[in-house]
Amino acid sequence: MESSKAHYLSGILLSAGANLAGMGASLVTIMIAARLLSKEELGAFFLIMVVVQFVALFSDLGLKNTAIRVLSSLQPHSLEFSQTAHYLLTITVATSIVACVVLWAAAPLLSSLWSYETFQYHLVFVAPIAVLTAVFQIVTSLLVGGKEFKKLSMLSAGIEVLRAVLSTGALMLGWGVNSLLWGMIISRMVGIGAIWILTPTLFSIRFGHPRKAEFFKFGGWLYGGSLLSASMVRCADAMLTTYMGTAALAVYSAAMQIPTVLQRVFESTRPTLLGYLAAHQNSSDRQQVETMRILAAGLSIATIVIIVFSGPLMTALYSEQYASGTCIMQTLSVWMAFSLVNYFYSLILVGKGQSREAFMQTVPQLFIMLVSTSMLVPRYEGVGAAIALVITSFLGNLIAAKIVAGDDRGIWWTLTMNFIRVAIPLLLFLIVVSRMKLDLFSLMILGGAMLALLIVLKVIKISDITAVRTILSRKAQPAPARSTTIA
Repeated sequence: MESSKAHYLSGILLSAGANLAGMGASLVTIMIAARLLSKEELGAFFLIMVVVQFVALFSDLGLKNTAIRVLSSLQPHSLEFSQTAHYLLTITVATSIVACVVLWAAAPLLSSLWSYETFQYHLVFVAPIAVLTAVFQIVTSLLVGGKEFKKLSMLSAGIEVLRAVLSTGALMLGWGVNSLLWGMIISRMVGIGAIWILTPTLFSIRFGHPRKAEFFKFGGWLYGGSLLSASMVRCADAMLTTYMGTAALAVYSAAMQIPTVLQRVFESTRPTLLGYLAAHQNSSDRQQVETMRILAAGLSIATIVIIVFSGPLMTALYSEQYASGTCIMQTLSVWMAFSLVNYFYSLILVGKGQSREAFMQTVPQLFIMLVSTSMLVPRYEGVGAAIALVITSFLGNLIAAKIVAGDDRGIWWTLTMNFIRVAIPLLLFLIVVSRMKLDLFSLMILGGAMLALLIVLKVIKISDITAVRTILSRKAQPAPARSTTIA
């Protein structure tokens, strides 16, 4: 058990480290694009990526998470592993092609909804990027199932760096929005090709599998949950673009880049973390409660740091033209902290095989998001979109805690109070900062006071530092060699 935990911990650290390198490269690309492109052009790129995300999601059918959960319980060198990997990859490729056909049919509707010339001109890029993204995601899930964490981390970092080099180089040559889109296409193709060369046994066509009904039943709930979750997040983007245009979306999306660093770190560890949760479904509820508290504590510290330095970050990264996005960045950082706690609840449910419950927790959140964005975006623009996300994720965590706890009221109460002790101070800090025009020094003092308050409320404990130190010391110890070759 301990060697298994150490192996998954190693995978989490490798994934997070690789993704940090990739995020740095991606952020540099957006920084350069913000200076070389107009707000309308950059906003059109972000709008294209909204459509890409939905097409890629339609291609997934929940199989990405299903692959991790199923393959994590199989021996990487077994025949069943190979057959399952081939089947899931084949179905994903087939559904991605179907999703592109649906996109072609829906293109006139999208053009009439967002009649921006730059968006319409680049809409043709959505299909190839979405297909490549869907294929790359399922293949990386297969690598996680085979516990090939080193290969995955190297490929993830390498692809993002390659994408940044290609995109920034083309931007310098004056290729405009095409630079960002072609950089994504070529890097995805190189990444898939590299995986094909390193693990060719993953790539084979197989349309039948004895457990396919089980896969689609489990993955169907995940599919629905993924669509609802994406709809919640992208509802703000779509509403903002519809009411205010692509320039407003550019400021909003630029402000989101730093808060989503937290999401991308967590997302990079999601496959490994889900594999661990699936392989250790019988962990005690108390252990999960403590894990949630430590996660919330770490997120609260990161959120305070982002809020304090959001002003200098917006102008340093994107120029003075984007200074109006400071308040948006501060609000989105609070949303991201709440959202990732909610995300971890979903992983716990999926790891336990409760995909239906993971889906059900997103249903009321989508309704809350639709109502809040329709009321707040027309009045407060980008800030209103960010506030809607905060409201949705706050209430969503209360709902998710109840679903995860089930009939155990003690666990539900502990989970809820742990979250409230984080949420209320962060919300108060956000309100004070947004209402008062404080300089950086005053913000740093106020941020230090907030950290002290979190310690008083026992959100952050001295024992957490000891626990992290123990984990790192275990990581430093050499693990026994094991074969992870996929046959």
